[in-house]
Amino acid sequence: MATVLGNAIDFMQDFGFFDVILPFLLVFTIVFGILEKTRVFGEEKIGDKSYPKKNLNSMVAFVIAFFVLAAKEVVTSLQLSLPYVALVLVVLLSFMMLAGSFMGDKTFSFENSKWAIFLTLISFIAVLLIFLNSFGWFHPIVAFFGANPSTVLIPTLLVGALVGTIIYVVGSGPAKESK
Repeated sequence: MATVLGNAIDFMQDFGFFDVILPFLLVFTIVFGILEKTRVFGEEKIGDKSYPKKNLNSMVAFVIAFFVLAAKEVVTSLQLSLPYVALVLVVLLSFMMLAGSFMGDKTFSFENSKWAIFLTLISFIAVLLIFLNSFGWFHPIVAFFGANPSTVLIPTLLVGALVGTIIYVVGSGPAKESK
């Protein structure tokens, strides 16, 4: 049974809203925001204030968004990945609500907490795996590591452990005194 809202979604899908308009707006907005924040193309002074060069930033974001649309694989990857990234975000939010329920009347915060680093790392790995899966690279990588554990997986884990140990040792040196 078709509903009015279902018909509207079908119309938008046939119109190309999900294949063209939404990916364009997403990429344009993200690139424009990054360019405005970083001020890569410089600033212009108006009076005594400096502003980013909006005309250059918008044109570069516009061109990049069209290049992304031209690469159908990227648009398909965005369409497949973003719902799962949103799911990861909902899971993290649920965890934070659960953890916050044990805080009593205190404000929930990850400030100065190892949980923030742990959850950031887990989120990064989850998003990386989601995008690898959307490009069809996840299963071949898993199959490669699974077929050759002694020649690939074990040395990779050893190098990772070595790098992690070096980062831990160098990062946990004595605290420097400020003057």
